[in-house]
Amino acid sequence: MPNTAPVRALVLAGGGAKGSYQIGVWRALQELDWHPAIITGASVGTLNGCMFTLGKAREAEALWRSLEIHDVLDVPATRNPEELNAFFQDVIRSGGLNVEPLAERLDALIDEPAVRRAPIHFGLVMTEMSTMRSLQCPIEAIPQGRLKDYMLASSACFPALRPREIDGVKYIDGGWRDNMPLQLAAEMGATELLGVDIDGIGIVRQNHTGLPTRIVRSHWNLGPTLDFDPSRAARNIALGYWDTLRLFGRIGGTAYAIQPDPDGFLERFAISYQQQLADACARAPGLERAEKTARQRAGYPAPYGPNPGAPTRGALAPLELACERLHVPEDLPYTPKMLAAAFMGSFDKDPADRFPALLDGKEGSLVAERTLATAMPEEFVTALVSQALTRTSLL
Repeated sequence: MPNTAPVRALVLAGGGAKGSYQIGVWRALQELDWHPAIITGASVGTLNGCMFTLGKAREAEALWRSLEIHDVLDVPATRNPEELNAFFQDVIRSGGLNVEPLAERLDALIDEPAVRRAPIHFGLVMTEMSTMRSLQCPIEAIPQGRLKDYMLASSACFPALRPREIDGVKYIDGGWRDNMPLQLAAEMGATELLGVDIDGIGIVRQNHTGLPTRIVRSHWNLGPTLDFDPSRAARNIALGYWDTLRLFGRIGGTAYAIQPDPDGFLERFAISYQQQLADACARAPGLERAEKTARQRAGYPAPYGPNPGAPTRGALAPLELACERLHVPEDLPYTPKMLAAAFMGSFDKDPADRFPALLDGKEGSLVAERTLATAMPEEFVTALVSQALTRTSLL
């Protein structure tokens, strides 16, 4: 039988200003030689998807790196929180913000005939306001000359933004009913799906396509939905890039972009960390639950497998959690040793000093320190990481 190549679809979810993340995803996919035949989107995913369809990824990135809220929405120049709060309350009462700045940008960026001719098959979703029914719209279902209206309708995040009226019918953000249009991609002929979730407002439907599906999403908060800011966009682009490479197995880590470990540092760290945890639990039994709680609350995997001496992929988990706790920059690549060095350079007072009795057996109150470790397990893990790095001179 002939070997049939998969029909790949990229599905871009909505999320307003968080959409900059999708630029980094696209850049990584090009490096990975993963090219979609179909792109579907909701809300900001519609705008990014249309730019990708047109081959304007560089223009899209340049736009995001310069985009501010005034370029998208008609808002006052003030940064005063009280004035902005009063403004947005008035906006909601009056039916939503004017999106004419965005409409003007679409006029300059989107070439509808070129979208229709493009080798990538494009589609979007929007929501009929009166019925809250989701409309699934491949490009051929959009009337000639109306693509911009449909894109603005898909992006009309009501009540913050005004509904878009088309032929007497009001439409709002496609994400309200289908923020990750996987089904539309399947109906357009996809046999393999890659979704990009940016934690937008709306409903992500359960995937009933039955197709092989992967989802790219960030461990990190990508920021407020309507806060368009070039510096945050640059950070989110980097996160999208690294997260995609991780999904395809090109880098490690859970939250940080971890490069290969040429000198075996990670194994030595894992053994040292496990020993420090075991020593603390011997002094105050039950603390392994606090360590587990810290990992689970922060979304990190278990650091060890069935064999206590063999570190698993999750061996990085305590180090990453500690780095997140101390705000080590998340948009840069690291080797495990580099990440550990960044952690050690991120504080003046050693976190391990908070637990002298638990970690060093010094005089102190084991009861008080155990209570603190249980109440603030992330602090306990951060202290364990510092102890593991300094007491065994790993750096």
